[in-house]
Amino acid sequence: MNSIKTIGATLALLLATTAFAGSALAADKVVIGFSQAASNSAHRNTMTERNKAYAAENLKDTTLIVTNAEGKSAKQITDIESLEVQGIQALMISPQDSAAVTPIIKDALKQGIKVVTLERSIDGVPVTLHIGPHNKPIGALAGQYVVKALGGKGNVVEIKGDPAVAPAVERSEGFHEAIAGSAIKIIAEQHADWDEEKALKFMEDTLQRFGPGEIQAVYAHNDNMAFGALKAIKAAGRDKEGILIIGIDGENRAIRAVAKGDFAATFTYSTVAPEGVIAAHALVTGDTAALDKLGKMTKHPDGTMEIEIPSNMVTKDNATQFFCKGFGDDPECK
Repeated sequence: MNSIKTIGATLALLLATTAFAGSALAADKVVIGFSQAASNSAHRNTMTERNKAYAAENLKDTTLIVTNAEGKSAKQITDIESLEVQGIQALMISPQDSAAVTPIIKDALKQGIKVVTLERSIDGVPVTLHIGPHNKPIGALAGQYVVKALGGKGNVVEIKGDPAVAPAVERSEGFHEAIAGSAIKIIAEQHADWDEEKALKFMEDTLQRFGPGEIQAVYAHNDNMAFGALKAIKAAGRDKEGILIIGIDGENRAIRAVAKGDFAATFTYSTVAPEGVIAAHALVTGDTAALDKLGKMTKHPDGTMEIEIPSNMVTKDNATQFFCKGFGDDPECK
């Protein structure tokens, strides 16, 4: 009987030791959460997949947990709550609606979670790190390009992104500031929420309102919507009017469209991949050298940081330099 008790005690000790070892192993693991806003564009999908692939290949000490808000702010909030429960040490987030997630982001910061915003900032919240391109200068460059290309006079259709996030607001502000003082006029504008089909429908309606010669340029806040505008223009038989189409993001197919003359310009816009997961990992592990390699670093007095990833304007003059260096589908890049 005593031998049975001894065996039982030994087994209990072994189980406890194993459990402790497992707990210690889990504690040594870097756990990063990534709350993605949606999966409705090549830009967003590339951001997710490249960060996942880099983590799997290069960060063997890391568990990366990815969620997809599917374009719904309420779901993004519950996604983040779930990530908090899973013990994340850092949160990467590209917000669907910056204002909506503000309370939950403040909660994460209070818990000591490192918060990294990817290319979409959250106003009024001092997150640990923001990383991505600067949108207002991109909008300004687009505006300057239109002013120069049209000789300072002409009518522009502006197709905007989602007003709930900073890139759409800043890309519009930069553009409007750049055309101020010229005879460039915005004759039609609408939020198409980054969606090609919504942009297509808006452009179809706009082409019916304004006849041949009344539209000189289309400024779309992303390449997706620029392609919607292009489809509408071609379907209406108005592609011989010389309407300039300007997009943003630098999708591979957009760069090809610039080279062909379908687009006048696009702007490269980093998917922050793998920079996002590298930054999150570096914040958890204290690897400041890794952060410094990601782009232009700015350290603010309150301890927060920002890393700017540069953007490039792509026109017909330099498009070949950017072939297959963007993201998204392009048969010639496979």
